[in-house]
Amino acid sequence: MIKESKMTIIAVFFILLTITCCVVYSTSLNQVLFQKDSEINGLANQVLELEEQLQNQQKPSLVTSLGVSTEPRNVTYPHPHFTIEGVVFNVGNRTAYNARLEITAYYKNGLSAFNISIPLGNLEKWQVTQVGKIMATSEWIGNYTITPICTDIP
Repeated sequence: MIKESKMTIIAVFFILLTITCCVVYSTSLNQVLFQKDSEINGLANQVLELEEQLQNQQKPSLVTSLGVSTEPRNVTYPHPHFTIEGVVFNVGNRTAYNARLEITAYYKNGLSAFNISIPLGNLEKWQVTQVGKIMATSEWIGNYTITPICTDIP
Protein backbone atom coordinates (compact mmCIF):
# COMPACT_ATOMS: atom_id res chain seq x y z
CA MET A 1 0.00 0.00 0.00
CA ILE A 2 2.83 2.41 0.80
CA LYS A 3 4.44 1.43 -2.46
CA GLU A 4 1.22 2.24 -4.34
CA SER A 5 0.89 5.66 -2.70
CA LYS A 6 4.57 6.44 -3.50
CA MET A 7 3.90 5.41 -7.09
CA THR A 8 0.80 7.60 -7.18
CA ILE A 9 2.72 10.57 -5.75
CA ILE A 10 5.53 10.03 -8.26
CA ALA A 11 3.00 9.72 -11.11
CA VAL A 12 1.19 12.90 -10.02
CA PHE A 13 4.55 14.67 -9.69
CA PHE A 14 5.53 13.64 -13.23
CA ILE A 15 2.13 14.67 -14.57
CA LEU A 16 2.46 18.09 -12.86
CA LEU A 17 6.03 18.41 -14.12
CA THR A 18 4.88 17.56 -17.65
CA ILE A 19 2.00 20.03 -17.45
CA THR A 20 4.37 22.75 -16.14
CA CYS A 21 6.85 22.06 -18.96
CA CYS A 22 4.02 22.21 -21.52
CA VAL A 23 2.76 25.52 -20.11
CA VAL A 24 6.27 27.04 -20.16
CA TYR A 25 6.87 25.75 -23.70
CA SER A 26 3.44 27.02 -24.83
CA THR A 27 4.17 30.47 -23.36
CA SER A 28 7.52 30.52 -25.16
CA LEU A 29 5.84 29.57 -28.44
CA ASN A 30 3.22 32.30 -27.95
CA GLN A 31 6.00 34.89 -27.50
CA VAL A 32 7.73 33.67 -30.68
CA LEU A 33 4.39 33.75 -32.52
CA PHE A 34 3.76 37.32 -31.32
CA GLN A 35 7.24 38.40 -32.51
CA LYS A 36 6.67 36.75 -35.91
CA ASP A 37 3.27 38.46 -36.23
CA SER A 38 4.92 41.80 -35.48
CA GLU A 39 7.59 41.11 -38.12
CA ILE A 40 4.90 40.15 -40.66
CA ASN A 41 2.96 43.36 -39.94
CA GLY A 42 6.14 45.42 -40.35
CA LEU A 43 6.95 43.73 -43.65
CA ALA A 44 3.36 44.17 -44.88
CA ASN A 45 3.61 47.91 -44.12
CA GLN A 46 6.91 48.08 -46.03
CA VAL A 47 5.27 46.37 -49.01
CA LEU A 48 2.43 48.92 -48.95
CA GLU A 49 4.90 51.82 -48.80
CA LEU A 50 6.94 50.40 -51.69
CA GLU A 51 3.79 49.85 -53.77
CA GLU A 52 2.78 53.46 -53.13
CA GLN A 53 6.25 54.69 -54.14
CA LEU A 54 6.06 52.62 -57.33
CA GLN A 55 2.64 54.06 -58.17
CA ASN A 56 3.97 57.60 -57.57
CA GLN A 57 6.90 56.91 -59.90
CA GLN A 58 4.46 55.85 -62.61
CA LYS A 59 2.59 59.17 -62.47
CA PRO A 60 3.43 62.39 -64.29
CA SER A 61 5.38 64.92 -62.27
CA LEU A 62 5.84 68.57 -63.21
CA VAL A 63 9.03 70.42 -62.32
CA THR A 64 9.44 74.12 -63.00
CA SER A 65 12.36 76.41 -63.67
CA LEU A 66 10.71 79.82 -63.63
CA GLY A 67 11.78 83.40 -63.22
CA VAL A 68 9.29 85.92 -61.86
CA SER A 69 9.60 89.67 -61.92
CA THR A 70 7.38 92.10 -60.04
CA GLU A 71 9.71 95.10 -60.04
CA PRO A 72 10.40 97.64 -62.80
CA ARG A 73 12.33 95.90 -65.59
CA ASN A 74 13.89 99.00 -67.10
CA VAL A 75 13.24 102.62 -67.84
CA THR A 76 11.00 101.81 -70.80
CA TYR A 77 8.71 99.54 -68.72
CA PRO A 78 8.41 101.19 -65.27
CA HIS A 79 4.73 100.23 -64.76
CA PRO A 80 3.39 97.70 -62.22
CA HIS A 81 3.42 94.22 -63.73
CA PHE A 82 3.85 90.51 -63.11
CA THR A 83 6.22 88.67 -65.45
CA ILE A 84 6.75 84.93 -65.50
CA GLU A 85 9.27 83.25 -67.81
CA GLY A 86 10.91 79.84 -67.90
CA VAL A 87 10.21 76.18 -68.56
CA VAL A 88 8.09 73.35 -67.16
CA PHE A 89 9.28 69.71 -67.41
CA ASN A 90 7.29 66.49 -67.09
CA VAL A 91 9.80 64.26 -65.27
CA GLY A 92 7.25 61.52 -64.58
CA ASN A 93 6.85 58.25 -66.43
CA ARG A 94 3.43 59.04 -67.91
CA THR A 95 1.83 61.84 -69.90
CA ALA A 96 0.80 64.89 -67.89
CA TYR A 97 -2.70 65.70 -69.15
CA ASN A 98 -4.19 69.18 -68.85
CA ALA A 99 -0.92 70.56 -67.45
CA ARG A 100 -1.15 74.13 -66.22
CA LEU A 101 0.29 76.68 -63.82
CA GLU A 102 -2.13 78.05 -61.23
CA ILE A 103 -0.98 81.52 -60.12
CA THR A 104 -2.38 83.49 -57.21
CA ALA A 105 -0.99 86.96 -56.62
CA TYR A 106 -1.51 89.65 -53.97
CA TYR A 107 -0.70 93.34 -53.99
CA LYS A 108 1.80 94.69 -51.47
CA ASN A 109 -1.15 95.89 -49.33
CA GLY A 110 -2.35 92.24 -49.05
CA LEU A 111 -5.40 92.52 -51.31
CA SER A 112 -5.92 89.86 -53.98
CA ALA A 113 -4.52 90.89 -57.36
CA PHE A 114 -5.49 87.91 -59.53
CA ASN A 115 -5.96 84.15 -59.81
CA ILE A 116 -5.06 82.83 -63.24
CA SER A 117 -4.31 79.55 -64.90
CA ILE A 118 -1.72 79.27 -67.67
CA PRO A 119 -2.56 76.19 -69.77
CA LEU A 120 0.41 74.11 -70.92
CA GLY A 121 -1.47 71.33 -72.73
CA ASN A 122 -0.52 67.66 -72.49
CA LEU A 123 3.15 67.01 -71.75
CA GLU A 124 4.64 63.65 -72.68
CA LYS A 125 7.27 61.94 -70.52
CA TRP A 126 10.36 64.24 -70.33
CA GLN A 127 8.71 66.88 -72.51
CA VAL A 128 9.61 70.52 -71.83
CA THR A 129 7.43 73.54 -72.56
CA GLN A 130 8.26 77.25 -72.48
CA VAL A 131 6.32 79.72 -70.35
CA GLY A 132 6.29 83.47 -70.89
CA LYS A 133 3.67 85.97 -69.82
CA ILE A 134 3.65 89.64 -68.82
CA MET A 135 0.58 90.98 -67.04
CA ALA A 136 0.07 94.65 -66.29
CA THR A 137 -1.32 95.26 -62.81
CA SER A 138 -2.79 98.32 -61.13
CA GLU A 139 -0.39 98.07 -58.16
CA TRP A 140 2.92 96.33 -57.45
CA ILE A 141 2.68 92.64 -56.58
CA GLY A 142 3.95 91.79 -53.11
CA ASN A 143 3.34 88.04 -52.82
CA TYR A 144 2.39 85.18 -55.12
CA THR A 145 2.21 81.40 -55.41
CA ILE A 146 2.73 79.30 -58.53
CA THR A 147 1.48 75.71 -58.49
CA PRO A 148 2.04 73.27 -61.36
CA ILE A 149 -1.00 70.99 -61.80
CA CYS A 150 -1.80 68.05 -64.09
CA THR A 151 -3.75 64.81 -64.18
CA ASP A 152 -2.62 61.32 -65.16
CA ILE A 153 -5.81 60.45 -67.04
CA PRO A 154 -6.97 62.04 -70.32
